[in-house]
Amino acid sequence: MRIIKSVLVFLGILGSIACPTKALAERFDWQRFEVAGRPAFMILPAVEERRSPLPWIMYAPTFNRSLPNEAHEGWMIDRFLDAGIAIAGVDVGESYGSPTGRATYTALYNYVTQSKPRFGPRACLLARSRGGLMLYNWAAENTEKVACIAGIYPVCDLRSYPGLSRACGAYKMTESELADSLELHNPVARLMSLGKAKIPILHIHGDVDKVVPLKSNSGEVAKRYRSLGGSMELIIAHGQGHNMWNGFFHCDALVEFVIDHGSTRPHRAPMPIARWRFDEAEGQIAADSVGGHHGKIVGTKTVTGKKIAARLFDRKEGDHVVIEYSKDFELSTFTVAAWIKLTRPPTFSGILGTRFGGESTFDMKVNSAKVHGDIGDGTKWIETKVNFYADDKGANGQGGVLDLDRWYHIVYVIDNEAQRCRLYLDADLKKTIPFVGTPRLMKPGQQMRIGNSSSDEFMDGVIDEVCIWDQALSGEQVRALDESLSSAAN
Repeated sequence: MRIIKSVLVFLGILGSIACPTKALAERFDWQRFEVAGRPAFMILPAVEERRSPLPWIMYAPTFNRSLPNEAHEGWMIDRFLDAGIAIAGVDVGESYGSPTGRATYTALYNYVTQSKPRFGPRACLLARSRGGLMLYNWAAENTEKVACIAGIYPVCDLRSYPGLSRACGAYKMTESELADSLELHNPVARLMSLGKAKIPILHIHGDVDKVVPLKSNSGEVAKRYRSLGGSMELIIAHGQGHNMWNGFFHCDALVEFVIDHGSTRPHRAPMPIARWRFDEAEGQIAADSVGGHHGKIVGTKTVTGKKIAARLFDRKEGDHVVIEYSKDFELSTFTVAAWIKLTRPPTFSGILGTRFGGESTFDMKVNSAKVHGDIGDGTKWIETKVNFYADDKGANGQGGVLDLDRWYHIVYVIDNEAQRCRLYLDADLKKTIPFVGTPRLMKPGQQMRIGNSSSDEFMDGVIDEVCIWDQALSGEQVRALDESLSSAAN
């Protein structure tokens, strides 16, 4: 991700919410037209990048020749167009997600999916700021037309912005009438249909946003959506408010999320149940951006990561990250993945383990001769040689003896139904190991630790992007996962 400190240039609606200036010059081929009497736009990928039907992004808010803005969204637009994804939106004024505005977005949808080039039936929704009110309300009523939802500090609660007294006019109601009907019009109250449709969501939001507070908007959506069984990742931009910080608009994770779901990659990996990105520049909390299983950082240093930042672990200092027990980790079938870079010759250098507060569950580590793991059923060990060695070179010629100062992607797939463990290095299958029994990732009373697999087995190296899935990823999904992060880092 390119994060550049920039001048914060914005106009404030009532002196508060960010509304960028018009771009000085248009370098994209904007096609402008009208839908239901309102100005609309589309930007198409190059002819050679187009597919039929065309993957696309529905963007909000749209202000004619002002938003989206090339000065800020241009980097994202480039990435989307390169992936063969179009962008479209319609100016509905300050409708705040009202039924009238929703109807106009439906008119836009009908137009682009019935015209040439024909857009696909499922749009990726990209909501910036108050665009969240429009797109979430539209999505709640059109789940079959939505591939995913991405948000940049999106407004999700009418009460927090613009406030019911200001929004009620757009709804053609009094303030009290709107208050009485919030269940029909407030995004945070309309998530059930999205959850039933299993629509994936990703937001990036600043933790000092005073205009659209994190807690009552993206934070509340994440809390409610996960309780409904929905998958949502919330990336917190520490120290950022409602502004034009480039990190909001140069967010690799958001762009890859949209491309992944918009381009209909056949073997994309599902959203994990836990993801520790280790992008925190300060503080003692390692945020789980997906499941809220935040970890306590013990020692470690922030260093350059595979993609953004990572944690450097020192064995002699006993550095590690502690994650407390959660029922979410009571799994018999699961996948664990991590990027690692050794800084000293390994001696049982722990990547992840749950053997704290009880034995016989799971760990993975590296030593001088192999990549090693153990699986147990919570009372006894099932298999203590979940390993691949120097001679297990697979298709890419790299065995289990790892070099120093080089990134490796290690993935352990524990498949209880198949009674098999599959071990991958850089998306290459190294070994398949049979077992008999019922594995257990974690049990009550235990801690999970990153950078520490058991007892004195601490990492000497860098760890980044640790993920856990509650399913056995396929080989194709492991490859897609590896390619996604590798391409984002290059």
